[in-house]
Amino acid sequence: MTKDVMKKLIKILFIILVAILFLAAMYFAWTYIRIQRGDLIKWDNKWYTQEQLREKFPPQEYDAPAKNTPEEIYAAFRQALLDDDIEGALGQITEEKREKYREVFGDKEKLENYKKVPGVDKIKKSEGETYGNFSSYYYSEFNNQNKEKVYYIEFIKDINGFWKIDQI
Repeated sequence: MTKDVMKKLIKILFIILVAILFLAAMYFAWTYIRIQRGDLIKWDNKWYTQEQLREKFPPQEYDAPAKNTPEEIYAAFRQALLDDDIEGALGQITEEKREKYREVFGDKEKLENYKKVPGVDKIKKSEGETYGNFSSYYYSEFNNQNKEKVYYIEFIKDINGFWKIDQI
């Protein structure tokens, strides 16, 4: 190869390299702008567009008219426990948590503690913790040292409008 051909080849390679670097810089600048605008969102160490994120994690806020109340669910849950109807009590709990509570209710000592939950007239709504399809209630008891212990009950309304116990 002659020197002229070699110089032309180096110039062409240099121009290609500069073009690649320019395109890469433009790509990263465009990605940065999309991140700043909120078009790209990092969740669990992965990047998603807003549409992908909505598909993967649908919104938790939906407007479904309630077909029951948290108080009704709590009363049914408590009565089922008092009647030793474990499946009836589990039916008042969200599907995602049923297996967890099935194991808890399998322990006789823990089951007896759950049977001691107060009646629906003793639970109070946590106004600051209630919004949309989520509602929080609480009740308190005093232990042997006369110290108050507060217990929380979390309810979720499903897309069909039925309230269920999420945590008790």
